[in-house]
Amino acid sequence: MKQIITIDIGNTRAKYAIFEDDIMIELSVFDPYSDDLERVLQKYPNIEKGILSSVGGKIEECLKQLQKIEVITLSGTTPLPFKLAYNEIGSDRIVAVAAAIKEKPHQNSLVIDIGTCITYDIITSDKIHYAGSISPGINLRFKSMNDYTNKLPLCMPKKDEINYIHKTTEACLRSGVMNGIAFEIEGFIRAYSNIFKNLNVFIIGGDNIFFENMLKCCIFADAKFTFNGLRYILDYQ
Repeated sequence: MKQIITIDIGNTRAKYAIFEDDIMIELSVFDPYSDDLERVLQKYPNIEKGILSSVGGKIEECLKQLQKIEVITLSGTTPLPFKLAYNEIGSDRIVAVAAAIKEKPHQNSLVIDIGTCITYDIITSDKIHYAGSISPGINLRFKSMNDYTNKLPLCMPKKDEINYIHKTTEACLRSGVMNGIAFEIEGFIRAYSNIFKNLNVFIIGGDNIFFENMLKCCIFADAKFTFNGLRYILDYQ
């Protein structure tokens, strides 16, 4: 059976997924500075090729372990199954857009990535990508209020922060950040929906878990979403 490896290196974690034909058979975290990928190739000797996307560096460390197979490193010159109307897009956003096309082909989609920053990307039914807004993520907002004031504490996010009246400064800060992001996202969804009709909305990113019960009419994508995007790009080569 045909096997491939897809690799996603973020700012904090590196993950890989193994596909056998069209089925994902393994998804795991790995250490780019170890021999984890070499052990993966030993475990799956039928892997012939792979694709690697990185926003956190560590590319060379991974490629050294993958010398026995053909590996594509996602870059600005990689052929893509859609047209870019914005040339400064990062590899993580390219993969997310590809995953949206794979999930909802020939439809308008908005991908909202809630991570260190919050990014908004549009892919149209005719496969044209348009870059949307970028705003600070959860921890950037908490940290900025702590850094640029004398007395405001540094807070951590909580799930389902939907109250508006509070008795402590910490609760007020959490409400402002978490509800503020939810209102922001809902506002952008309305704005983009006025431009692109019948819009699918995908919520991805490490911090999307905090908004699962706050945002309605959205598709909260799991970890497989990114790797399906990588697989789609690899199949296009």
